[in-house]
Amino acid sequence: MKLTAKLPIGLVLALLIIPTVLFPGCGDNTSIPDKSTITLDPSSVTLKNPPMDTAVNFKVTIRYSDGTPIPNARMFISGGFAQPNAAGLYQFYYYPNGTQNPNTAVNSGYEAQADDFGVYNFSIVLSGSAFNDTIYVTSGTAVESATIAVTTGT
Repeated sequence: MKLTAKLPIGLVLALLIIPTVLFPGCGDNTSIPDKSTITLDPSSVTLKNPPMDTAVNFKVTIRYSDGTPIPNARMFISGGFAQPNAAGLYQFYYYPNGTQNPNTAVNSGYEAQADDFGVYNFSIVLSGSAFNDTIYVTSGTAVESATIAVTTGT
């Protein structure tokens, strides 16, 4: 192959590779930068004798260290006793308000993404049994938790 034929191919490859090398982090929202914060509201839930299928809504807010919201930030949400079926003590629901349509129970340990304002809303639905657990929201090195305490009896 002549040098003149190799030159356009090399130029095209260089134009495709250079942006990838210069901007490797652009568009990568898999985790938030160090020193960013996660706020989980409410930070604790305490219920006594809740009826079966009680829904509790949560709001996650993710911010840079200066307090500015991080748009489209990805996060991982988990809880030890959550399962997407009736066998669990509670279920995570991808959207607020529990079983109201359109909503589907998801596995404990699911990935979610904040909106353009750094906010993500989800819910849990309680089975009515007594338990204590902690919900964790993580992204990058930031971690936030909320405790759940459900009691039954007098």
